[in-house]
Amino acid sequence: MTQNTNFDQKFSHHTAIANDITINYAIGGKGEPVLLWHGFLETWYCWRKVMPALAERYTVIAPDMRGYGDSDKPEQGYDARTLAEDFRQLIQQLGFHQIHLVAHDMGAPPALLYASEYPNEVLSLTYLDEPVLLEEPLQQIFKFAPETMHNGGLWWWTFALARDLPEQLIVGHEREFLTYFYNTYCYDPNSINDAVEEYLRTFATPGGVSGALGVYRAVFESIQQTNPLLQNKIKIPVLALGGEKSMGDRVKAMLQNVADNVYGGVVERCGHFIPDERPDDLVDRLFTFLADVSKSTSETAASGVTQ
Repeated sequence: MTQNTNFDQKFSHHTAIANDITINYAIGGKGEPVLLWHGFLETWYCWRKVMPALAERYTVIAPDMRGYGDSDKPEQGYDARTLAEDFRQLIQQLGFHQIHLVAHDMGAPPALLYASEYPNEVLSLTYLDEPVLLEEPLQQIFKFAPETMHNGGLWWWTFALARDLPEQLIVGHEREFLTYFYNTYCYDPNSINDAVEEYLRTFATPGGVSGALGVYRAVFESIQQTNPLLQNKIKIPVLALGGEKSMGDRVKAMLQNVADNVYGGVVERCGHFIPDERPDDLVDRLFTFLADVSKSTSETAASGVTQ
């Protein structure tokens, strides 16, 4: 893994045993903790452009999900609740009691469940360019997603369910598989070129393909875990952002089904991979949002109001 000297001075790399697996993570900075949660075909490295600026004001924790990067790649445990428990146990081991969650793609559904099931431990949630795993809205996205239908729709969601076949077709062609997504779903594919070798380093290894597909193979279980939020919305502040060339303002609309306090909108000149494509814009939005959350939390505490 290649990093610049300044990055390595700010962040250190570690492993921890949490929820019976080994989790790899990077950590650095000072202040309130912010957990950065990557998605499909990424690792913690997708946050490399965001982390240095955030670390000036916050303690930044960027782990690899199970199945990804240098974390363990077991056969099971890819439902949203288990993935949430992995990182919750990591955060507890690090000694943090309350955190901000920032999650992209398939890291966002388990982050949402984390926030819903442990509201006293999560100060805010940022949800980046991913559907909410609710049965009816997902059906609509599969049927009516014009920005993806001309590329075959969300084909990889169901492709993953053909047990063993994806491994047979992808292994040996990992680079082509990865770059297809970046070339198709980025506003500017050049924005992610510098990450491809790092992603391939662990994706093109035994268990790499199966691990990456695990989140889709458990998606129906994750949907059942998420559906109760329709009747019991989360109360913490949520920042919901979608790329202009991707989900756009539908991310915010979907989050409003399960959360009472939703902000956000569209990231212009951006596709699906927001942390890679528009890191400066994302950092600016996070600074504003997180500062507002901290101010509101402080005012609530000063007034003696409990939630």
